[in-house]
Amino acid sequence: MCYGRYVTIVLKMFIKLNYIFSISYRIENNILVIGGGFLLMKINIFALMLYQFDNKSGLLLTFIAIALVITIVFMLINMRRRIVAEADAFEAKRQLEDNYVKLEEAYEKVKHTQKELAQKYEELKRSEERNKKLAFTDYLTDLPNRVAFSEKLDHILATIRPSENIAIMYIDLDNFKNINDVLGHSYGDELLIDVTDRIRQVLDENDFFSRFGGDEFIILTQNFVDEGEYEQKIKKIQKVFSYPFVLSTREFFVTTSIGVAFAPKDGKTTQMLIKNVDAAMYVAKGMGKSTYCFYDEKINNSLMDKIELQSELRTAIENNEFDVYYQAQIDLEKDRIVGFEALVRWNHPTKGLITPAGFVQVAEETGLIVPIGQWVLLEACKQLKQWEEAGFTEINIAVNLSARQFKDADIVETVCEVIKETKIDPNKLELEITESIALENMSYSIAMIQKLKSIGVKFSLDDFGTGYSSMNYLKHLPVNNLKIDKSFLDTVMEDQNDQKIVSTIITLAQTLDLVVIAEGVESNEQAVFLKNVHCDKAQGYLYSKPIPQKDAGFLLEKLRERRNHANLTLEQALREAEA
Repeated sequence: MCYGRYVTIVLKMFIKLNYIFSISYRIENNILVIGGGFLLMKINIFALMLYQFDNKSGLLLTFIAIALVITIVFMLINMRRRIVAEADAFEAKRQLEDNYVKLEEAYEKVKHTQKELAQKYEELKRSEERNKKLAFTDYLTDLPNRVAFSEKLDHILATIRPSENIAIMYIDLDNFKNINDVLGHSYGDELLIDVTDRIRQVLDENDFFSRFGGDEFIILTQNFVDEGEYEQKIKKIQKVFSYPFVLSTREFFVTTSIGVAFAPKDGKTTQMLIKNVDAAMYVAKGMGKSTYCFYDEKINNSLMDKIELQSELRTAIENNEFDVYYQAQIDLEKDRIVGFEALVRWNHPTKGLITPAGFVQVAEETGLIVPIGQWVLLEACKQLKQWEEAGFTEINIAVNLSARQFKDADIVETVCEVIKETKIDPNKLELEITESIALENMSYSIAMIQKLKSIGVKFSLDDFGTGYSSMNYLKHLPVNNLKIDKSFLDTVMEDQNDQKIVSTIITLAQTLDLVVIAEGVESNEQAVFLKNVHCDKAQGYLYSKPIPQKDAGFLLEKLRERRNHANLTLEQALREAEA
């Protein structure tokens, strides 16, 4: 389409050139126009004359020149096309290269972003795993925790077949708090790790072992034959606690209280099973150390009674429903009262008078024994001061300290405040702790007894013979008195071996400068035997049962009258006072 336009342009150029040449034709210079291929296109007259060309030849040359120009034009057009095409190709290539560079840069950015995203994903995944581990794993023992156990039990209960049984074992370490208090929490943690390792040794693939919190562990077991077979697993676990744990180069024996429940028999939900196995564990703890208990429906009733008792005890403290009763202690050689043991009683508004056996264990477990014990100590010291002011200056008062009281950090301060408030002579106050309390932590017991003795208070070791019964440890305890447990006297008149044991205890104790007091004397034969083996003091129903404060005062008055009536024996005075 464009060729006609180019031809027109060329013809116009040629006409113009021809016009220009017609003018130059007459110029007196030699003019020749040479085209492509060195063909002569134009020549003026002077050149003709000079080179002797004719006009026909010149005309031919003119047409040849026109053809040559047209050819050149087409060549230029094609050349332009090639140049434009090459320029376009070059530009396209340059743009392609630019785009490739940009694409490379974008690709590198994508790769970098992808790498960052991958790193962040891995970090997020690790963080999720850490959080999941924290949420479901105990940090100390690396065992599954309470949450993990509950989820596991939920899943099993949801998929359990009617013919299947599962067992839950709740393990509580006895007196773990003492190790924490004495050695510190780092040693307590070390003990928990050692306990974990020992229990793991006797478990198999059917057991899901977790730490439930504190010093409590729980084991979920599947695929066992019957309760008899499962009981063997319990005994294996108990056996791993039969040898000592070494902490801070010292050996400690640790015992356990174990509760057991079975599903679906003892509960069909996680919450119910945990509640019931926990109740069974507390029953085992109440039965003594290193024991286990299978859940029974009666346990729930017992637990409800305990919860009710806890509530009533709190109310009793607020309403001052407690009384102090006094049981006389007799000097066997002088045949006279030398003191009283203060014993608490609970005047329940509906159940009547309740002895310590009916509430002390619950009070101890809940910590309520501390305020109750402090009140008894204060009331007993007030009474001692009243008797002293009434002229009974030779009377001592003995007050029991519970395990919780004895371990209380403020016990020394509490005793000092009571002595200061009541203005009693501290030498007339005797504090009693049981053998088991004293031996639970010997170093603590020795230190605490020495502190209290430094202010003048005396100490008695109660229930001797019911625990470790070793004279070897006795020489290390800085106590003043030793009380022989009633269980020895119950059969002393029928069993010669018991007679030998009691006689030996008295002899060895007196060798250590200890005053020996026999508890639970109920017959004249027992009293005579004790005198014959030189026992220092005695108390029991033979002389006086625990009596209220006013009756104890009346008894002391009767004994005062006895001094003025030589024929009045101690037994007669006691009977008259009792009447």
